[in-house]
Amino acid sequence: MRKPSRLLLLQVALILATAIAPYGAATAQDNALEMCLARAADMSPVYPTRVFPAGTKETYATFRVSKGASHKELQATWTAVDVERAPSPNLQIGTATLALKGHDRGSFHLEFPKPMPAGKYRFDVAADGTPWKSVDFEVAAHEPQAAKSRSNEQLIPLRDGQVWTYSFVQEAGEGARINLPDIKPGADGKYRATVTMKVAGTDANGTHVEMRRNDRLVFEEWWRLDKHGLTATQRKTEGETVTLTPPQVLWKLPLKSPAKWSYRPKDKSYRQIYSMWGPLPVKMQGGDAQGYVVLVEQGNTTVERHFVPGVGLVREIIVVALGGDLLSRQEMVLQK
Repeated sequence: MRKPSRLLLLQVALILATAIAPYGAATAQDNALEMCLARAADMSPVYPTRVFPAGTKETYATFRVSKGASHKELQATWTAVDVERAPSPNLQIGTATLALKGHDRGSFHLEFPKPMPAGKYRFDVAADGTPWKSVDFEVAAHEPQAAKSRSNEQLIPLRDGQVWTYSFVQEAGEGARINLPDIKPGADGKYRATVTMKVAGTDANGTHVEMRRNDRLVFEEWWRLDKHGLTATQRKTEGETVTLTPPQVLWKLPLKSPAKWSYRPKDKSYRQIYSMWGPLPVKMQGGDAQGYVVLVEQGNTTVERHFVPGVGLVREIIVVALGGDLLSRQEMVLQK
């Protein structure tokens, strides 16, 4: 920061979601405050973290008050504790007050016009004037060097016969139902399966990828790796083939963070908003790797994808909600 006036709260967006149902049994998410890259459709955190990558312009904090809480409002304060170029330590950079009106969860959003200065920050929340939760977080000074060394051609292996194997789990929100005719739910009501994605060849549309759930073909997509990144040119499901015009960018090149782009097909039937962050640690079998998080937002659905250069998609979380109420959560995690 050059002077206090340059480190100001540009925008605080307070987004509320109605309670899914009257309070039931407490969960791990109850009475929680988490810093994160963004919020999912059901107000759950997208990539909870205490260390944001260099170049970060905005941060989110999602919250969920505990079972039986009677809080009327939350008061939030952002503090730059020890930040590069700050005129003094512990500089207050923003405040917000949020009336809960009976809601149990929501999010706070802090956005800057330029990348946030590197250093240590703190986010404090009080409930009706009494300290409730406090989270320390950092903005990194530099991005990891290892993630810069890969060429575009090394972004993802698309050789014929390449197979990725994922664990799959899907669950319905309270009061909602899902139907997967080829899978029986477990005792906990969740649907589990093994999903494989296989490169089945290359044709004029690009690299043909087949997705199978428990060996049943459920989805096909054609990918192309070019100067724009990893793009989808065509997809097929339930016997219907759709050509994507223009091609849909799934993982954008150059690997610059933060990045934003949007997609709208030629017929303008829908619009998707994409955000990408990285490099940052993403979980893989055998330990963390430097990768990228891509969030897709479309209506009442969010899709969170974790990519690792040289590997490809290592995690995908699809959340469908209505008015913030969870309808379905689906997660795939790379196993091999």
